[in-house]
Amino acid sequence: MKITNLRWIVVFSALVLASSACSSNTSLTPPPTRAVTQTPWIIEKVITTTPEPVIVTPLPPATEAKVVRTPTKAPTAKPVAVAKSPTAPPVAVVPTATSAPACNLGSVTLLFPENGAPRNTRPDGSGGSAFIFKWTPFQAGDSDTQTGYRIIMESRRGSSRVNGATVYVSHNKFLKDGQQYIYDQRAVSSLAGGDNATVTWNVTVVKTNGSFDDQGNVTGTVATCGTPSATWTIQLLVP
Repeated sequence: MKITNLRWIVVFSALVLASSACSSNTSLTPPPTRAVTQTPWIIEKVITTTPEPVIVTPLPPATEAKVVRTPTKAPTAKPVAVAKSPTAPPVAVVPTATSAPACNLGSVTLLFPENGAPRNTRPDGSGGSAFIFKWTPFQAGDSDTQTGYRIIMESRRGSSRVNGATVYVSHNKFLKDGQQYIYDQRAVSSLAGGDNATVTWNVTVVKTNGSFDDQGNVTGTVATCGTPSATWTIQLLVP
């Protein structure tokens, strides 16, 4: 079976060779000559692209537009506290004393009540004796209205002081009242202090740069115009 197949293969090969020989003999015309064709030049150009540095320009940050308002009222400047430097304490102003008027008018002599005379009084001042003081004036006639007398009284009980009083009367008033000065019974009662007492009294000529009110008071600066009179006593007795 294998030989048969090989025989057929040989026969088929012979036929193919014969056919090829016939074909080459019958064509005497030389094959056409092809024109030489220039092989196309293929130029490759390598273009190298150098990338340029990328420069990133940052955009300005977005800012919120501020609305500027024009103040309608001018701002008020705040006061600046200024530290005070320590200062010396103010010097106390001493009032200038008004000088007393100068005078030399002499002294007086006491006349009434007599030294050691008794007088009655009551503790409540509702009765008793008033003091009627008399002395010789420093001159017989009127003087300037700023000249007068000072009467000083003091009551004592034994060695203890009970009360006292100082009264002023102008010279012209003293003359007008008959050369006497009356110290009323209520004032006398205050000197006794509700019990028996001894009252001492004296008179001095004075002058003021103010005035006498003829109620026992004086204003201004008072100057002594002579030595005080002798001091006499009055015995105040409570019935």
